[in-house]
This record gives sequence, structure tokens and C-alpha cells, in this order.
Amino acid sequence: MNDAVVHPPMRSVFLALLTIVLLAGCEEPAPRFENPLASGVITLPLRHTQRFDTLLSSTGFVAALLGTENDHEVTTFGPDAEVVLLHLPRTRFSPAVIGGGATGTGLLLDDGFSVVAGSGFVSEFNPVSPLGLLQVDGSVLSQLTRHGYTRVLGIQNGTMRVISRSDFHHGLFESALQLGPGIVEQGTLAINPTERNLPRYVRAFVATCSDRWIIGVTQQPVHLYDLGGGLIDHFSSEAIECDEVVNLSGDREALLVAASADRGSIAYFGNPTLPKASLIAFRETTALATHADP
Repeated sequence: MNDAVVHPPMRSVFLALLTIVLLAGCEEPAPRFENPLASGVITLPLRHTQRFDTLLSSTGFVAALLGTENDHEVTTFGPDAEVVLLHLPRTRFSPAVIGGGATGTGLLLDDGFSVVAGSGFVSEFNPVSPLGLLQVDGSVLSQLTRHGYTRVLGIQNGTMRVISRSDFHHGLFESALQLGPGIVEQGTLAINPTERNLPRYVRAFVATCSDRWIIGVTQQPVHLYDLGGGLIDHFSSEAIECDEVVNLSGDREALLVAASADRGSIAYFGNPTLPKASLIAFRETTALATHADP
């Protein structure tokens, strides 16, 4: 049997190729994932020197949302208003899935949306490249994956709903976003208690309810199991009928941004100027109708 021999010239080429491969595998995660969590209020216009490196107290962020004086309710539960919920009446707000590296501030200031939540899931090494399905106005920007994220949030004719990944097919929605896991599915807690063995994270999420959309964030790291149980109890005590709650990308990618009624300020949780692979935005439809009148 002949043994393979690497001759000196070939050995140099081999070692050079091996070095390139190893260096390619040592790519650093995007610095944005190491940025501090931030929340606060911006008085417009936005200054180019604006920093996003401080975090309001839990009650301070709630006060900032209430200070927007918009047609939405703010509720909280947990220690020190740990979980914050923004309620958007279906009759007043229309949802949209946004892709292409949009920012929260851009959607509010340039595109006329009132509230932005996010974000969709992304690669650690490319934070504006979506993981899983992203479909915007009929155009598929990223294909469905058959592993990982188990839910699909879809929008059709101004209505948003969440379904199982296995139930999705093209043509079902105008816009869609693959997310997960489902925290509440068909009104029932969908997280196994063993999830408590995993690390806790700051979370962002969206709920579909009979008369409203709810977007929320946790201001402290939590387990999804505890968050889901708290949400079900909160919905029950407030007599709110919500069938689905789905997890968005959390921690440094968690985002909730709301413009004030007079468009003079923005309340935010998460850096609203960072480009995102995908976002869920809400436009106040009655305001549009008012502006359209002669």
C-alpha cells in the first residue's frame, strides 16, 4: 500500500489553504450584540450625536410609553413592571412586516408608522440577514426553514395571525415572518417547564387577540415558561382573549418603539437606529383616513 506523501512545495500550499480556512472560521460576532440595553425618550428632531447606552428604570420606561399619549393602553405585570405590554386596537392599527435593513426611527419618522416591534431572527455574524422565512408584500426575501423556528406570523388583508410552520404555504399571506417558539398556542402555554434549565434573556414578543394586537418586552431577563404563564394569568385577569403569543428575537435585538401623538418624541426600548433584518410595524389607520380627507 502506498502512503500519500506531501512534498515540500505542495506542503506550503496545503498549509496556506489550511490557514485561510481556519481564519475564516474565526469570524467575530457583530459588535452590536455586545451593545448595552437601552431605553428612553428622544425629543425630535433626532440629533446625529444621540447616544443609546443608558437604560431607564422599569417604571421610567412605562412612564415614557404613557407619555406618548396615543390611542393605546399600556399594562404591566411582574416585579417592578418587569413585563410591559402595549395594546393596539385592531380597529385603529394596521400591521405590516418590514424587511431590508429598516430601522425603528426610519419607519416612524419617514414612513408614518406609529409603533414598531422586533425583531426577526438573524445570524450572529450578519445581523441584517434574516434566518427563516421573510416575505414582504408577496416577495420572498428569505425561504422557510424546516428546522428551528416553529411558528409563522402572517398578514393578509390587514389581519395578522400566527400559525404552525407546518401549516404554511405560499399564497396564504401577503407578508410573513418565521418566528418562535410559540409561547402561547391556541390559548395554552406551549413552553415546557424544562426551559427553566436554559439561560434567561430579555424578550420581545407579539400576541394576537380578539380585539387587539399586543406587543411586549421584558425589561429583565426571563424564562419563556414563566413569561407565558404570567401572560395567561394577565389575560385572564384583564378579560382579554388572546390565542397566540410568539417569541421575537430578544436580548440586544429586542425592540419596541412608539411615536408620540404629536410626533414630537419617541419612546424606545432597544436601540431604534440599528438596521434590522425584519420588523413588525403598525400604522394608525384612522389617522391615515383623516389625512386623506380634503
